Amino acid sequence: MITAQDLISIGVIRRTHYKDLPDFVFVRRDGLFVPFRSENISELIGEEGFLLRTDMQEEGDGTLTWQDLVGYTVEDEDQTIGVIAHIDESTINTLATLEDGRMIPLHEDFIIDIDEEAHILHLQLPFEL
Repeated sequence: MITAQDLISIGVIRRTHYKDLPDFVFVRRDGLFVPFRSENISELIGEEGFLLRTDMQEEGDGTLTWQDLVGYTVEDEDQTIGVIAHIDESTINTLATLEDGRMIPLHEDFIIDIDEEAHILHLQLPFEL
């Protein structure tokens, strides 16, 4: 079964003339990720599209993307804040939505450390947040 950790969001599908898409684009339906052939992308306008991570990353590419942080536990000064359920990169400010629905900004200035082995994102968030 395909899970959110297997996919990368490409945002809301707005146009039908995407180039160089892999064979399948996924959308969330009733909590499940359903594949659609890329040539049928016009049926998906207005829905959030997802691609398999393996289709997006070159083999051996160790670069961590924002979307790779889905499923990571967020800690602020050794206090667990929650687990990232979704990353929104559709605006200038990248936002992480936690499993409980709270949203936090993801900015390089806030990141202290990323423990890839333990899947923990260590942040130092401004007091106002």
